[in-house]
Amino acid sequence: MTLLENVEQTCKRLAPGGWQSLMRAHGLDLSAVPLDVELLKPLTIDRSLPGFEDFSMAGFRAIEPGEPSRSLLFHALASARVTLDATGQPLQLFPSPAEIETLLDLVFGIRPPTLDELRQRARGAPLAVAVFAGEYRCAVDTVHGVHADLCFSRTGIARVGTAAARYDPRLRSHLPWVDDDAYGIRVMPVRYSAYVAVQLKGDAERFGPLDLQEDIDDGLDFWVPLHKLFAGPECIAGMELTLRLDNHQINEKLRHIHLRHAGTGWQEPEISQPPFVISEGLAYWADPADRGPGLLLPQVRPRLVEPACLDGQPLAFQMPAGTAGMVHGRHKLNEDGSIEDLNDREGVGELVDRGGYRALHYHDGTADGWVRAHCSPLNTLMPSVAAYSVIGPPDFFPLCTQRRLLTWVNHEPVIPDPDIWHARLQALSNVRYCANLALKDQPFSPDDRSVTAIVAQLRNAGAPPSGDLQPAIARPTSLPDGAAGVFGPGWETGWIRQRMPDDSWINVLAGYQMASPFTEDIRICAALGSFWPGTAPDSAQTFEPRRTLHSIIPLTDGETGQGAVAWDHQQRPQLIQDQGRTLARYRAYEYSDYTQVALDNRFSLQQTGAVDQQAYQNRVLSMYRVYNALGAGQNDAERNRWPVLSFQSVLRPDPELDLAERQAGTALDGWVHRYRMYRRGDVSTPAGDFKRRDVEVQEQVSLFVSVAAMLLKTDGAPWRLVLEPL
Repeated sequence: MTLLENVEQTCKRLAPGGWQSLMRAHGLDLSAVPLDVELLKPLTIDRSLPGFEDFSMAGFRAIEPGEPSRSLLFHALASARVTLDATGQPLQLFPSPAEIETLLDLVFGIRPPTLDELRQRARGAPLAVAVFAGEYRCAVDTVHGVHADLCFSRTGIARVGTAAARYDPRLRSHLPWVDDDAYGIRVMPVRYSAYVAVQLKGDAERFGPLDLQEDIDDGLDFWVPLHKLFAGPECIAGMELTLRLDNHQINEKLRHIHLRHAGTGWQEPEISQPPFVISEGLAYWADPADRGPGLLLPQVRPRLVEPACLDGQPLAFQMPAGTAGMVHGRHKLNEDGSIEDLNDREGVGELVDRGGYRALHYHDGTADGWVRAHCSPLNTLMPSVAAYSVIGPPDFFPLCTQRRLLTWVNHEPVIPDPDIWHARLQALSNVRYCANLALKDQPFSPDDRSVTAIVAQLRNAGAPPSGDLQPAIARPTSLPDGAAGVFGPGWETGWIRQRMPDDSWINVLAGYQMASPFTEDIRICAALGSFWPGTAPDSAQTFEPRRTLHSIIPLTDGETGQGAVAWDHQQRPQLIQDQGRTLARYRAYEYSDYTQVALDNRFSLQQTGAVDQQAYQNRVLSMYRVYNALGAGQNDAERNRWPVLSFQSVLRPDPELDLAERQAGTALDGWVHRYRMYRRGDVSTPAGDFKRRDVEVQEQVSLFVSVAAMLLKTDGAPWRLVLEPL
């Protein structure tokens, strides 16, 4: 069938589900014959209808050839905001991913350009067949922030999981949780597409990139999509195209352990072969009939982490000293073949750091690689430019993004210094490193530093903005503004300093620089107060106070396991009485083992997966204000003196909140958080239980925090209004 015939079928299927009346409100008849004439006629767009507020003010047709953001029908089918019919009732049917992709093809193919016309649009700039990960986004998350639009990056972020992918047609998005399984984590795919692209210097007015960095991006080369490619005669006038997307993924973290550390018992050529290097069974292309072409799916695995085996036997190695927690080495292989869990030994941290014993290797399904297009006959006329493909660990806050958090903290007046995290907050989309140069066929160049940037299609400068921009839709993203941009150790990808033939040094993204398995990264990042990624769980309150660490984004009591499933299957601290003293008793950080949690399938997205961006930011803000109210300010050592004992998001009616408001003589509006903090004394190990840590409780303080006010209560005193030092 032709593209038009496919779209006719989509319109016929959707029409009785509320779409016919919805489109008629704009003057479009989905049953018109011939449909192509109807799709190209001028319309009167009603942007007051829900979901159409951020449709481009320059759009006035159902399809604007080559312009998805100005095509009303594409916006209606692709936008997560369009969920109601013309009367405000929920739509009963929604388009499938394959139907949305076919309509996008028709946007570019309804009046296909010639190759010469594409060259004229490029104005002499280089052209290539380039692969992009892409998403249609609401206005606030687009490159220009003016109207809903497609966003593109040459880096896509997929995520591993233990359950099959699930598409939510209402959200036009895949979701990572399993409704009836608290410990189920779904794989998250990435959509890749090939475009004729033009190479241009950064230009905020015309295409971006997102968050253009002055004095950097205006001197870098960016590939910018011009025209979507698809197979057949309808894509480029006068040409019959064939199109195939190839992908290569590789996990070589075990290999690099043995390259970095001597005396492990393994060397070349063994370490360049499985299971030290895995390049098969990591990801595959989804069936295009239902999900559309170009959807790369990670392979579902029984567990997030699995034992590595060689010739049917567990793979062991000589544990090197000083791995800085980047290598799991807590399962010792004894001479008699038995396996000893070193977590049952006192001083396990020192044992692992010292090494010198046979330990078991574990691997995960994370990887990096490339996606490349083969498009005949275009590949004989212009180069092929690959996308960087990352298969990362699960995102425990999938409805939040790194970039939104960064934007918020830079504009939040209560927080004068955005560097309130223990490391600099950054999104991967703002990193200007080249992609892994050691991949098979080496498709990336050391000079290609824009691979993680997010760009838009070329647009005319000065386009009028849409009406009042609505808040972002809470849904996951596969683009790099939802990934971490600080790599030490990292979350989705790591980096290395690589020496070039001319003796210069460059920064290179590399999946093999991550911990093995990735759960070792998660343990470090979370326990250091959401240290590297920002939008990651913060388990600083779960473990005993260490160094000057403190909570940045508090987790609720439920998220840490009180009456619910803890995200990391760890035990919360408990108050105990011992010889007249009040102590907070913790499970020691030294004895936490997140690789074992993954082996037991006990990570959970059930609660953290429901936290949206606003709720996340509210937590960061209230935690910051609590430290101020306690006189700790931005002094890390003083904040460390005030651990979080309990954190809850309060739902009314709440008797304690009612009492607090009466005693303080004020009412709290909007969201309300409840904290129990304590001023700590010495940390000790209880006799007979080396896996615990007792922390002296010198003073307890309770607080209710709202957007505008804070109430505080110390032991034995009434609630009072806090005057916050800002």
